[in-house]
Amino acid sequence: MIVTDELRPAQRPAVDLLLERTRAHDGVAALDEAALFALHAERADGTLHLLLSDPSSDSPDSPGSPDSAGPSDPSALPRVLAYASVLPDGTAQGAVEPGARRRGLGSQLLDAVLERRPDSGIWAHGALDASVAFLRERGLEPVRELLTMRRVLEQGADAAAEIPAREPRDAAIELDAFDPARDADAWVRVNARAFADHPEQGRLTRADLDERMAQPWFRAEDLHVARRGDELLGFVWVKREEPEDPRSAPDAEIYAVGTDPEAAGQGVAGALLSRALRALAADGVGAATLYVEGDNTPALGLYEHLGFDVSGRDLQFRRAREVGPSGPAEASDPAAPSSAPSDATNA
Repeated sequence: MIVTDELRPAQRPAVDLLLERTRAHDGVAALDEAALFALHAERADGTLHLLLSDPSSDSPDSPGSPDSAGPSDPSALPRVLAYASVLPDGTAQGAVEPGARRRGLGSQLLDAVLERRPDSGIWAHGALDASVAFLRERGLEPVRELLTMRRVLEQGADAAAEIPAREPRDAAIELDAFDPARDADAWVRVNARAFADHPEQGRLTRADLDERMAQPWFRAEDLHVARRGDELLGFVWVKREEPEDPRSAPDAEIYAVGTDPEAAGQGVAGALLSRALRALAADGVGAATLYVEGDNTPALGLYEHLGFDVSGRDLQFRRAREVGPSGPAEASDPAAPSSAPSDATNA
């Protein structure tokens, strides 16, 4: 087993190929966005990477491994059979080659993760039966449920009109598009306040925001914001996705929803979501998805009112001794989901 805090060049594309194979087989991604950012980080960021490779192929850390090889030359890459990552906050997740399962590879990874971070929160993305059964058999218990919700959007010239427009209760609050020069630092402050108890989202820094704004999918007009004067009060961030079939309508993800606690009760999130959905419908987007904590009753109610239905779920597990009588040892986060901003909702 390779355990490292900094992957070599050949290891990243080899892991990417493993992730592609597992997604095609399982129908769900094995890593969330935070883990993917860590996988492709140019320098060590505190994440621990664990790999098991096919002994019949070149080992990813052998002297002869093709460090110059990339995704365009998959035949030259070492074959990674299993991979796990542990983020600095203890969040862990991973994948095992579909054809190499039930050989103890998952157990080796899990033992190695828990040996190094006994407090790890292990994600079972998609809550697949086999993954859930495996983690339960190893004495772990579910401590967190993250729901995926989806809303199909009408197509046609009048599609946006099918979504009722909502306005903030305070007439002084205006809805607008994100201006990086004006809003970036304010966004970081509001995000931190909105997600003060969120395990991942609330820790985002200006550098994290800049990294996301540098992604090819980022569009400032898809980051909807609410302001009162010069004060940023909330945001709804949309991430558009290109369809695999160019003949199909594209989908979009409600990437993050946050409201400053001082603006709670003003209808900011609902107004911004309505604005975002109407814009997506007008552009011919076929559906919108979002992620929300399973115990976030207020947000669930808002999303259901806006036409979203539950379409999937992820479960996070911990060792039984890390879970007290009232839940996990960490602080609860009733306001948001995920990992990432991709599963962040504070409505």
